[in-house]
Amino acid sequence: MQRRTLLLALVFLAISLGGGIGENSEKWDRITNEDVEDDWNAFDKNLESAESNYLFQSEDDEGEVVIVSVDNTNLRFSPESITLNEGDTVRFLWSGELLAHNAVEENGLFDSGDPSRNVNYSYTFAIGENGTYEYVCEPHESLGMIGTIIVDPIQIVEPEPEPEPLPEDNDSSTMSIGDGEISIVIFSPWFLGVILFVGYISFHRDRFHLGVVLEEDSESIENESQELPNIELEYTGNEKWRILGMPITGRDTLVESYRARVLTLCALYVAQGIPWGFITIAFLTFLADKGVGAAELALMLTLGTLPWSFKFLWGPVIDRFQIPSMGRRRPWILLAQSGMIVALASMMLIPNPEDNVTVMAWMFLIYNIFTSLQDVSTDALAIDILKPHEIEKVNSYMFTSKTIGGIIGGAGLGVVIGTLGIKGTILLQIPILILIMLVPMYMTERPGEKRFPWSEGGDSVFTEDDNRDFKEIISKVMTAFSLRSTRLGVVLSLVMSLYAFLVPVLPLLFVRELDWTIEEFNATKGGVIMIFVVLSYLVGGQLGRKFGGKSIIIYSALLTSITTALWGVSESMWGNGFFMMTMWSITTFTWGLATINIYSLVMKITWSEVGGTQFTAYMAMMNLSAIIGYQLTDPITSRFDYPTIFLLAAAFQTIVIFGALFIDPDETRASLSNS
Repeated sequence: MQRRTLLLALVFLAISLGGGIGENSEKWDRITNEDVEDDWNAFDKNLESAESNYLFQSEDDEGEVVIVSVDNTNLRFSPESITLNEGDTVRFLWSGELLAHNAVEENGLFDSGDPSRNVNYSYTFAIGENGTYEYVCEPHESLGMIGTIIVDPIQIVEPEPEPEPLPEDNDSSTMSIGDGEISIVIFSPWFLGVILFVGYISFHRDRFHLGVVLEEDSESIENESQELPNIELEYTGNEKWRILGMPITGRDTLVESYRARVLTLCALYVAQGIPWGFITIAFLTFLADKGVGAAELALMLTLGTLPWSFKFLWGPVIDRFQIPSMGRRRPWILLAQSGMIVALASMMLIPNPEDNVTVMAWMFLIYNIFTSLQDVSTDALAIDILKPHEIEKVNSYMFTSKTIGGIIGGAGLGVVIGTLGIKGTILLQIPILILIMLVPMYMTERPGEKRFPWSEGGDSVFTEDDNRDFKEIISKVMTAFSLRSTRLGVVLSLVMSLYAFLVPVLPLLFVRELDWTIEEFNATKGGVIMIFVVLSYLVGGQLGRKFGGKSIIIYSALLTSITTALWGVSESMWGNGFFMMTMWSITTFTWGLATINIYSLVMKITWSEVGGTQFTAYMAMMNLSAIIGYQLTDPITSRFDYPTIFLLAAAFQTIVIFGALFIDPDETRASLSNS
């Protein structure tokens, strides 16, 4: 009771000092002791309620409600400062107070209305209304009846996103391997039958043309021109022969000099390998490191390789349009190399190539149009000038040179591109191509041809009918493919790479399953395995020349198949790195022996009259075979486990044996040499 009397005295004193009694003096005169007693009881009750319910959850559970009342001095909000979150509610609640109060935010955000002794007003802070707000009791603001509300941004907890399903493609990083299994017992009859069949044909080598070997060695090759008489009989290509009285003394033309043939063809194949390695390895890796997206990289790769997919279209063109005075193929080669150099120089004019990937992609398309033209022209030149006994050996040199060019363009330029940048690396390629261009520029295909248009001479030993047109070329192409062996060459080309579904499986096996690092895998594939590819091409050419290309194809394919099958059934040994590298190296080497001799075989059955068209068609079908093999990756790998995938690849590799078996390497020359 003493506490109430003291508080009442203080209130009256404060009101008198603040001028609050003046206009309401009549009301105060009518207040009785019973009214004061009732008000104080209500005040205590509300105060206890506010203290016990200072913070509680709203019924809809959307936010918290904080109650603000008036303290026992009747001149302060209680509590004076509160902290809320967006979505919470402040509730101003008092009843039967001695004095009339309200709550008004200084900027008008909320307003409880006119001052009253009984207030029940709520305001909910919406999302975005975070900050610090001050509000006042208007009648008693001068007495310090001011409150503060701090509103914090709501902390939104986002749910954990569900993992996105892996895209269904053939990329080794997302490919899933099935758990289906086919026992080696099921495959055993096939492999045993193939082994017995190869044994059978080994005893009938003449029947299957396995013994077709031209045994001229290098000495006879070098000395053959010494045995030639001064009078030559030359076929003109139009069912006519002419006698040439031209003495062969200089031995500097491609048809005369074995060394000139090898140097020219190998140099041209190096020129083909450099852009392939640069685009597919060095340039794409550089762009990826700079943050270029996958879509732009795919565009670059697609446009860069597109001309190679349609290079067979060049065949009829280079067979139709020729300049005999400068050689059948050499003008096309020089034109292609000039276009490559100009295209590279034009790329130097593109500002910030890494920021103009689309423009660079289209420039690479133009560049590879000329590169594919050189490829077709070089293959046609090889068919024209190589003698039958040189095909296996020189072909191995050519494809080895292309691999070396790929190493220069990929690994070599890949090392300096980080220092020199894109433009510096492109600039570095220009003098390399100019040096390579000097080789065919100062060589002639046949005696009497001019090196340059302004040179004297031009009385070539080779003449061609000026009226030759596309109809004649198509007719000759149909004649070329009318032979049994040339049609079987199509079959061989189409089955050559059906096993290619194994290629994207290897990085998945080594990196994901066997815990090899990406650096280890790339170093192995780009280093050790590439060395075995080069060796297989070199050795394969020599073996094909000595024992016959078909023999090497059949025995190498069988050995590769057996090795691949053993690799698949030796799963318990896969954790041994040395074992894995050994098996990988053996299969690479033996399949390389078969591959280089397949190239030689289809080159041998190609008719030189339409060499640019026919041989390019074979190469295009080999590319199609690889595409079919890649398309088999998903249906096979999604169903079967690793050992079964290896066994299936081994079975597909044996199909090459049957594709090459019935091809007669000499049928084209025997049937069409006098056509």
